[in-house]
Amino acid sequence: MKEQTFVMVKPDGVARGLTEDVFKRFQSAGLEVLLQQNLRMTIEQARELYLPHKGKPFYDGLVKFITSGTVVCSTIEGENAIAGVRDLMGATNPEEAAKGTIRGELKEANIRNEDGIIKNIVHGSDSAESAKREIAIFFND
Repeated sequence: MKEQTFVMVKPDGVARGLTEDVFKRFQSAGLEVLLQQNLRMTIEQARELYLPHKGKPFYDGLVKFITSGTVVCSTIEGENAIAGVRDLMGATNPEEAAKGTIRGELKEANIRNEDGIIKNIVHGSDSAESAKREIAIFFND
């Protein structure tokens, strides 16, 4: 089934110059980048994006990290795009991500920042509902 999902290269991935490599991997898998923008996420956008994690011990650190630098937000479309993107990204913790995945191949030696937040290069929606909600935060037109 053709679907859309939200993908974001996080500040660690952008700072390390990995944006082009990340998107080439999605395109090589037959996924199409429909919309893309570079931005410095506001606190409000970060809080909305990570609303499902509000109240968890890492929430404030996550908001601080994601607003610490430029991110690249995108909408990606393709057959089973949500599952496909998540497979290409690999496990959330890069130390557990399989070889051949974005997080498995592109991880840095020190995967935690000073607040203990995992630097895992990229975010992708985990469901159709999340994709719709996350796309609307950054692409409201």
